[in-house]
Parts: sequence; structure tokens; C-alpha cells
Amino acid sequence: MTAVALEHSVPAAPRRIWNVVRLHVANPLATLVVPWAITAAIFILNMAIFLIVVQAAGGVENLEPDAFQYSGGITWIVWFMTVVAVQAMNLTFSFALGFAVTRRDFYLGSALYFVLLSVMYATGLTLMAAIEKATGGWGIDAAFFAPWGLQDESVLTLWFLYLCTMLLFFFLGAAVATVWVRWKAYGLYAFFVGLAAILVVAAWLITTTESWGDVGEFLTTTPLPWLAAATLPLTVVCGVAGYVFLRRATPKS
Repeated sequence: MTAVALEHSVPAAPRRIWNVVRLHVANPLATLVVPWAITAAIFILNMAIFLIVVQAAGGVENLEPDAFQYSGGITWIVWFMTVVAVQAMNLTFSFALGFAVTRRDFYLGSALYFVLLSVMYATGLTLMAAIEKATGGWGIDAAFFAPWGLQDESVLTLWFLYLCTMLLFFFLGAAVATVWVRWKAYGLYAFFVGLAAILVVAAWLITTTESWGDVGEFLTTTPLPWLAAATLPLTVVCGVAGYVFLRRATPKS
């Protein structure tokens, strides 16, 4: 009797939203296993190349300073988060509706799952960056988890940067997925044409006003936490857009 009363005391809406999170976790391979496995593979390949270069040079002391500080290998995982979000939204949507899950609960549950994934990946990557820094760049002054000068940033700053970046690409992927679910291929055509138009217009405005120098100065002089925080409004826009698009979406036949 007590257990039944306790179960019914939990509000129904949060319980349904949490069930959507559990639905995503039911197939953990795409969201929890594959990204880490590929990251590990890319890291091992990069380290192998670095060690080959060190051996060919006759030691780290014979290389230029910061020779291994500008690897872009870790950037793949950020873009892959968009793919993860697309797969999670598109492949799970019709399955969830089959269990009488409302579109609202499905989207909120998926959004919660993306936030939890962002925290997990940001924490894991920051931990690896801290180990990288503590070991002197894995003994050869290499930067894989905190490249491009990020190794000089604090652990908290690095974590916040990863968190904001993950959130942005997760919800960008969610917006793209809901465009597909709602309008299929023609919706994606319109989306990417519109995105390209916005980028071209922005580049044209910056060029005609000769503001590239100001843009570069802004990016190089603004503290990294502020730059990371500046992505949050765009993340919110993507999140709201995804919810609006999904409200009238129908499962892919």
C-alpha cells in the first residue's frame, strides 16, 4: 500500500518525461558507447603519429615548441553530437508514440537526455584534459583534449566551454531532426538553404563594413567563458524551434 501510494505521489508529467530518458538509454550504443570508442581510437592514432614524429626527430627536445599543441582530433566529437541528436530524435520518435507518449513529453524527455549527455561528455573530456596537463601532455607536450591554447585555461573554464558547445550541437541536431520528421527532405533543403543564406549575408555585411578586424579582435580579446556563454541564446532558439516543429510532426512511414 505504501509503495503504491508513493508511486502515485510522484507527478505524472515528470514521470513520463523521465520514461522518455529511459527509452533513449534502452539503446545506449549510439549515444553512450560509440562516441567514446571513436574518441579513444582517434586519440590512440594521434598519439601514435606524435610518437613516430618524436622518434624520427630524435627526441622531443629536437622539435619546435608546441609542435603537438594544435591537434583538431577532439573536434569530431562535437560535430558527432549533432548526429547523435538527429538519430535519437528521428529513430525514437515513432517508437515513443507507439507507447502513447505525447509529443510534448517526448521532446522534453529528449531535451533532458541531451542536457545529461552534455554534462557527462563535458565532465569526461575535462577530466581527460586535466590528466593530459598533469602528465605534461602525455610526456611529449601534446594537446589532444585541450588543444589550441586551451591547456592554459582553468578546469572550470574548460568544462563550461565543453558544456556550452555540447548543448549547442545537441539542440542544433534536435532542430534539424524535427525539421526532417515534420517536413521530410524538402524541409531539410529549405533549412540548409536558409542557413547558407544567413551565413553568406553575414559574411557580406562584415566584408562591406570592413569589420573582419573587429570580429577577430572580439574573438581574441573576449574571455573564453563569455564566448561560451554567448552560444546559449542560440541553443535556446534551436531548442524552442525543435519543440515547435515537433508539435505537428508525424512519424516517418
